[in-house]
Amino acid sequence: MAFNPHHSQYHQTQQHHHDPQISAWFMAVDQDRSGRINAFELQSALMSSNGRRFSDATCRLMIGMFDNGAGSIDINGFAQLYTYVNQWVNTFKRFDANGSGFIDQFELGQALKTMGYNFSPVFADVIVKKFGRIGPGGLAADEFILTCILIYNLTASFRQKDPHFQGVITVNYEDFLNMCLSTLALTT
Repeated sequence: MAFNPHHSQYHQTQQHHHDPQISAWFMAVDQDRSGRINAFELQSALMSSNGRRFSDATCRLMIGMFDNGAGSIDINGFAQLYTYVNQWVNTFKRFDANGSGFIDQFELGQALKTMGYNFSPVFADVIVKKFGRIGPGGLAADEFILTCILIYNLTASFRQKDPHFQGVITVNYEDFLNMCLSTLALTT
């Protein structure tokens, strides 16, 4: 089974005794020695499958998932984020069937299907073209993570309007825009 954000424990805020390696990495990433890491600091530490740093949008989104509204994370949030990112990277590697370092539209379709989404191959191709920044027609690891989180969040907004899981909703234009913008606001 693929990693799925709604099955994750990423919203827990318990104190943990941290692996010394995680603590050392946190201290190395905390460039201003504030005891907190922001998206810029996180981006400087994360490399994607394409050899480039994770995108600004992906780092902001992930910090926002663990920051309790502060715009930065402490060691506890960092430890949770570390686990979360590793789960996503392992999922990425599992579906990168050809080992190219990119998820193509076919691999993305398989990954999303395993996560419970039933999208057409045409839609998977649109996602790859929209979110893939570089590479041979595929998503790097950070783009895959961003895409999956956005799909999950948009689906959650949709399901609020579709309590009986019919797959069809009726919304006015403003409600539609609110659904989209509230999800996209996580990346800005």
